[in-house]
Amino acid sequence: MPVMRASFPQRPEWKAQAGRVWRPLDYPGAFGIPNAISLHSEPCKANCGMTAIARAAAAVAAVLVREGVDYAQSKTVFKAARARAGLRATPERRGGVDRLSVEEELRFLDQAYAAGGRTGLMLQTLLETGARASELIQLRVDDVSLSERVVTIQHGKGGKRREVPIRRDLAQLLRLHIGARRAGPLFASRQQGTGPAPYTLTRQRVGQVVRGVASAAGINKRVYPHLLRHTVATRLLALGMDITDLQRFLGHESISTTRLYAETTAATLQRRFDQLTDPAAHTLVASIRHQRGDDAALLAAELLTRRRAEQVNTAGA
Repeated sequence: MPVMRASFPQRPEWKAQAGRVWRPLDYPGAFGIPNAISLHSEPCKANCGMTAIARAAAAVAAVLVREGVDYAQSKTVFKAARARAGLRATPERRGGVDRLSVEEELRFLDQAYAAGGRTGLMLQTLLETGARASELIQLRVDDVSLSERVVTIQHGKGGKRREVPIRRDLAQLLRLHIGARRAGPLFASRQQGTGPAPYTLTRQRVGQVVRGVASAAGINKRVYPHLLRHTVATRLLALGMDITDLQRFLGHESISTTRLYAETTAATLQRRFDQLTDPAAHTLVASIRHQRGDDAALLAAELLTRRRAEQVNTAGA
């Protein structure tokens, strides 16, 4: 018996193929998704669920092709479809984010400069400014104010502009790197490329450089450009930067985004630990951290800090 291949109809009429009746795309909801397709219509096994997903994917693909929607437009389509269907992402709960430890950060930068002064400075700038890779490759020489020690990111996420302060040491290194130049990319590509702006780095190339340096430095975890952004965020938070200032530094539209990956247990614990002035309290928190972990140590540090504040207030009264 010959194998029958089912194919989805491209026109909105009833058709029977491979012994199966396919209904038209007549659902009155978002983007004409068929009524018959439901991922949760009946309690079935995993293979049944996958069949439903495959049917839904094929039906959606047919709509996208029929309507002439390209890849970029499809993102907007799916965002609107999820909104109309009332679908929301499950809030992610996490106690921290991936980042480089202090030791890993030092090894990473040492290896970057060993690979070349330009490579080292580029990755140090990426790390210390908290810039996204897409923002780094757009930086121009005239975006750097050496006298004010500020790097201006003209086209951040969502087209937003922000000013990022830099350390004096980094400003001095950038001064030497820029030299007498007054225009052009801050970090130009050595290859001309095929894009509208020649000799411009790509995000993919920045990612390759980051991964190569991390591998050569013997860092076993997955290292990527955004991990450097996580690293500086947690570092600044641990040093006491206010969460709203960190939000502006990173260019986040919502402060909840800043908290999601910057407000880590380790960073908060470090701040609480630094607030303890009694050596006995330091010893106690360190012991609890060793025996019970960061969460228990954080709770102990917060209780001790609160108790100390209450004692000071009582004495002052």
